[in-house]
This record gives sequence, C-alpha cells and structure tokens, in this order.
Amino acid sequence: MIRQALLTFVLALMVGGFLLIWDSPPESFIRQKGNQFDKNPQADSYMEVITSRRFSAEGTEKFSLNSPRIEFFEGSSILTLAEPVFLTQNTLGKPLRLQASQGKLNSATGKLDLDGNVHADINNRGELAQLTTEHLTYFTDSNIALTDSSFKLLTPQSKVSGTGLHIDLIKGVFIIKSKVRAIHEPI
Repeated sequence: MIRQALLTFVLALMVGGFLLIWDSPPESFIRQKGNQFDKNPQADSYMEVITSRRFSAEGTEKFSLNSPRIEFFEGSSILTLAEPVFLTQNTLGKPLRLQASQGKLNSATGKLDLDGNVHADINNRGELAQLTTEHLTYFTDSNIALTDSSFKLLTPQSKVSGTGLHIDLIKGVFIIKSKVRAIHEPI
C-alpha cells in the first residue's frame, strides 16, 4: 500500500513538472544576453583636464592633444576622449586644429576618430580653410584626413559642400567624393 502511494505521488510529481514546463513561455528557457555592465563599460583608468604632447624620433613635436577627460581601457591602445582639441604642424609647417564633441585615439596606429560637431581649421597655402562635419578620421603619421559624412568647407574665396572628403595635408590636395556644391568668388 505504501509502495502504491509513493508511486502515485512520484507519478503526479512528474506529470505536474511536465505540465509546468509545457505551459511556460519559451523566453523563460533562453539565457539573457549581457547585463548593464556590458552596455556601459567602465574605463580602467582616466585622467581629467590634460594636455598631452607627442614627439617624433628627431625630437620635434608631432601634435598636442587637450581634453577635459581621457579614458583608457586595459589591453587596448585606444584612448576615449571627451571634447578633444588636437593641434599639429605637419612637416611643411602647416598648422591644423581639430575639435569635436568626442573622439578616440588609437596610439598604436596613430588614427584619430572624431565624432559630433567636428571643426577643423586647416592652413593650406597661406589660406585658412574651415571644415565642419559630423565625423572625421585623421592619421597622425601621414597627415591625411578623411570623412564619408556630409561636410562644409569654407575658405576666403569659396564655399564648398558635399559628401565624402579626402585631404592630404602634405600635398595640399582636397578630393571631394560626391554631392559637390561649390561657390567660388575670386578676389
């Protein structure tokens, strides 16, 4: 008699477990991906109100970088910059000033990615050109600036807008990729 009661109890428990699993929604069996820590990674270290200078092997200043906050992630050569101001002079002595809402500098490759309200002051052949765009990539070693975003370029004699721009600051060559609109006013 006890054996039959125990067998009935185990059978009822198994049927109850089966019905519980059968009636459960499929989402309850899927492991949740990520958590709040994956969405907002915290920096391993940071610095506030900094001015950093980088020098060439010959001892000349390659560029200086100012930012109210720089974050560094261990195991990565990328610095995250808040409101960076980047100043440089290329080998021909033409100054360049870049400013943005945020940026990332890859120390290993010398690639600077700027995002959000990017302003660039470029001294080209004695004329100051002002560039505005939402994204700009600058390579510190080759002095080349690129954007695939829309841009506006103002010089004393012209107003140019378009989408996609390649600037070689050593040669002083500006290549506009598409949607070009230009107004030139000779002096």
